[in-house]
Amino acid sequence: METLLYIGKVNLYWILLIACYLLMLRNHTFFKWNRYYLLGSLCLAFLLPLLIYPENAPVIPVVYQINTAAFTISANYEEAPVLSKTEVIWAVYAIGLIIAAFQFLKHIIQLRKFLKAGEIIKLDDCTVVLIDSNNTGSFSFLKWIVINRNDYEHHFDAILRHEMVHTQQMHSLDILFIEILKVLFWFNPFLLLYKRSMQEIHEFLADAQAPNRDHYARFLVAYALKAPITSLTNHFFKPSQIKNRIRMIYKNRTSKWMLSTYMLALTVIGSTALFVAGCEQTEQNEAELAFINSEKAANDALANEKVFTVVEEQPEFPGGQQAMFQFLGRKIKYPTAAAKNNVQGRVFLQFIVTTSGDVRDIKVLKGIGSGCDEEAARVLALFPKWKPGRQNGEPVNVKYHLPVNFQLEESDEKTSSSHKEAAKSAATVVHYGPLSR
Repeated sequence: METLLYIGKVNLYWILLIACYLLMLRNHTFFKWNRYYLLGSLCLAFLLPLLIYPENAPVIPVVYQINTAAFTISANYEEAPVLSKTEVIWAVYAIGLIIAAFQFLKHIIQLRKFLKAGEIIKLDDCTVVLIDSNNTGSFSFLKWIVINRNDYEHHFDAILRHEMVHTQQMHSLDILFIEILKVLFWFNPFLLLYKRSMQEIHEFLADAQAPNRDHYARFLVAYALKAPITSLTNHFFKPSQIKNRIRMIYKNRTSKWMLSTYMLALTVIGSTALFVAGCEQTEQNEAELAFINSEKAANDALANEKVFTVVEEQPEFPGGQQAMFQFLGRKIKYPTAAAKNNVQGRVFLQFIVTTSGDVRDIKVLKGIGSGCDEEAARVLALFPKWKPGRQNGEPVNVKYHLPVNFQLEESDEKTSSSHKEAAKSAATVVHYGPLSR
């Protein structure tokens, strides 16, 4: 469950970071800074959930320990559901991961076919792949520049210059990184915004290298090729970006004073992360403090007070022993992990019934693990008030041991349904004789 919470926080921080970019930074002409911001945001989101609020942990007071025992119960309980909610979530995630990975692999294979199908032209800084089909637009990927026949014959110099910026600055690595994150976090649609924003920045960076912006802007408008776009590449012509590309070509350069907006964005993000960490720390401290105070109050009430192991009148569960057995049978569920791993055995617990009838100081003296110890202790904490034990007519504190027997029931076709139902709620009680003082 903690892993799921961490993943959820990472994705929420991605949303916050892309929102800051779209609202505060997108229209700047600091294209390199915007590229670094988006890449940094994708990585920073993994670290922000680990941020710890700088506050000293509260001192935990000493808790008194109590020993001895007098009462024992063992019972068999029914098996828990086959899959827990957490396991269902992981199963759904795994299915989505497989589908997303298959799509990613499909794009890689498609790209590999393009690179192998064309005529290879070796240049100093890159490799040009010339393809005969005009149905695919020119694009670049890593060190390869794929150019169709029409672009090679009419626009080779302009397109080559543009695509070489992509290859020299390794823009494809940015897209590959985002695509891998899209596979791992296939459920987050905001990663599409990261990809589109990054592709837009790549085009701005490449367009900025054009020697004559007026001539280059007219060339972009005249360029009418509308071809399918390969998702892993930097495509020269993308209809959805043409307007913004021309706008950025003619946009006045952003003043260097506006670099402070990056610090402002980081301040907002850092403050938010600290606020979240502070809220979590406060909530955790309050829960710990409440638990400590309740334990301290209970133990203060018991401290220096005598705790009996044998009394004249034993404490009694409301309704008697049979009611207690029924309560345990209803509440305790066999942990899924224990059922899967065939874990069986007794969990030995200890608790005290106080003079007011409260169940206090629940301890696991010996456990079997796989969630059985926690489940047994959880149900004991749900006990209602008991009728307190008495000695010489006065209510006293009485200590009990409660072994809870976790046992997996084997299916038996010959066993009747009524017998099975009775077996589920069956419980035995062993009451030991007086202990020597």
